[in-house]
Amino acid sequence: MKPLGIKKLSGPIILALIILPVFALSYFRLFDVYELGALDIRFLIRSTVPATDKVVIIEIGEDSLKKLGRFPFDRSYHAILIRALSDFGAKAIVFDLLFAEPQDNDREIEDAMRKAGNVYLPSAFDFDTKNVSKMISARGYVAKCQDNFLMLAKGSGHINIVPDKDGKFRRIPVYLRYGNAFYPYISFLVACDYLGIRESEIKLKPGKYLLFGKTGKIPLDDDSNMIINFSGRWGDVYKHYSYVDVLQSYFAYVSGQKPSIDPKVFKDKVCIIGLTAAGTGDLHPNPFETLYPGVGIHAEIFNSVLNNRFIQRASREMNLLILLVLGILVSLAALSMKPVKGLLSLIAIGAIFAGLSVGLFIKSGVWIDVVYPEAAMIFCYLGLTLYKYVAEWTKRLMVENELGIAKKIQESFLPKKLPEVNGMDIVAAMFTARQVGGDLYDFLNLGGGRLGVMIGDVSGKGVPASLFMAMVTGAFKFFTTPDSHPKDVLSRLNSKLVSESASNLFVTVFYTVFDNKKRTVTYSNGGHLPLIHMKQTGEADFLDVDIGTPLGLIEGDYAEKEAVFAPGDVFVFYTDGITEAMNEGSDMYGSERLSAVIKANKGLSSAKILDAIEKDVRAFEPKASQHDDMTLVVIKIV
Repeated sequence: MKPLGIKKLSGPIILALIILPVFALSYFRLFDVYELGALDIRFLIRSTVPATDKVVIIEIGEDSLKKLGRFPFDRSYHAILIRALSDFGAKAIVFDLLFAEPQDNDREIEDAMRKAGNVYLPSAFDFDTKNVSKMISARGYVAKCQDNFLMLAKGSGHINIVPDKDGKFRRIPVYLRYGNAFYPYISFLVACDYLGIRESEIKLKPGKYLLFGKTGKIPLDDDSNMIINFSGRWGDVYKHYSYVDVLQSYFAYVSGQKPSIDPKVFKDKVCIIGLTAAGTGDLHPNPFETLYPGVGIHAEIFNSVLNNRFIQRASREMNLLILLVLGILVSLAALSMKPVKGLLSLIAIGAIFAGLSVGLFIKSGVWIDVVYPEAAMIFCYLGLTLYKYVAEWTKRLMVENELGIAKKIQESFLPKKLPEVNGMDIVAAMFTARQVGGDLYDFLNLGGGRLGVMIGDVSGKGVPASLFMAMVTGAFKFFTTPDSHPKDVLSRLNSKLVSESASNLFVTVFYTVFDNKKRTVTYSNGGHLPLIHMKQTGEADFLDVDIGTPLGLIEGDYAEKEAVFAPGDVFVFYTDGITEAMNEGSDMYGSERLSAVIKANKGLSSAKILDAIEKDVRAFEPKASQHDDMTLVVIKIV
């Protein structure tokens, strides 16, 4: 078995060097700041979604501070609030307030908690940012709830929120590790108690998911954080009441007056108490707003657990698979389509992918990366398009180089120099439509003052025509002898082409023999254009024969004729690239116009007559590109 060569390995190595960094950027989520912004857009597009009516938020806003004074309040107010909500039939009373330091009137809160029996109190921890391994740990407390309160609380948990790279808050640690203990997020604990889920029914797989109850499952990120499934803007989803208004309604209720808030709104509800006033430090940016109260996050966590609706980010492997599929689609569009269609396909693929990502988020809460795949698609398309053009440009240079060589080879089959014959001024020129062409001409010195002149035109253009032209030129010289008649030469040449050519090409040939001693020209025509004989008197003859088909099609007979010439006469051989040249109006140059130019310049030398013809043809089609090979042979009798 032969070892693979460097060239065979270079392609896969280059491909791997391109793909691996592209995949690495996705896998390590280096574009997460932008992906978070794209997630926010999906939240805004989804807008408000239905949420549970089991939550009531009691907010300590500007009005409460204005009426009750500076925060923190005297704790007797909290004691009254607990009694009020308990008497109103609240299912759970959850404080998003820290009771870390003892104060006067703490006994009132203890008595109220003892009587209510459904109060939940929080603590706040200091994150250990250096010790994060699939789960956030704490190195201590920021504010620990007083032990005397914890003993009377139905439950206690943490209220820490995890900021994302852009400073917004979208995640919470469902469980936080401190020492050998695990502390639940307080609203998660409340939701589990509300649903009757015991601690033994909760299973945590760090960095993957958390199972609760019989069917509940919370997707977790790499650090075991839960992505908050925000239902909408603050104030648009959950019922919320002012702290001070609840107190005043309770005072009215116990005194037999009509309260401003109907006590029934709190019955069997989970009441969450927290700060909403500006400058209190519990406002955070989220996908909807720059300042969103932390108490709203507790409502969202409770709602998500109750409805078993969560945000799940696609795994790194799934995002890589999506990136691979999109890359294949864009590669097919870039490599197999023309630029405009390829660009439109790229736009369509990008739009469909973005639409699917939004639909998937709205319907199932699945968050897939969008920004990086869209950017990768664009750069993939641009890179492949550039590669395709460079490859085509390189290929074109190679073809042009080969055509240049072919042109030199073709030119080698044409006469290297014009014949010098006494009494005849001879000039010839070929102008190919491409680098190589199918026109041909040749001069043969037949001795005794006799000169053979041949001009031909192969069907088609380019390389195939030039190769056929080379074969015809070689065969023509083989069949031409000093004593051969023009018709016999064409007949023998035609037989060879009919029997041996498999290219489906054919050639028109006009062959003449000038006899300078007899002053005659003998000619035969194989489907070519007539020879123009412009006499010194200004009379033009179009020399042709009655029988003669193009060579290489079918076996046939050829005829020949003879004409007489005199000093001053001009003979012009030409191909249809001259007479069929077109102007912008699609009018053909034609043989009559050619004859007129010859007549107007017949007194000049052959070279000047040829130059005049070429200039007139070029002037006739000034803006149109040459569509066919053009060949001229001009002979003036002197």
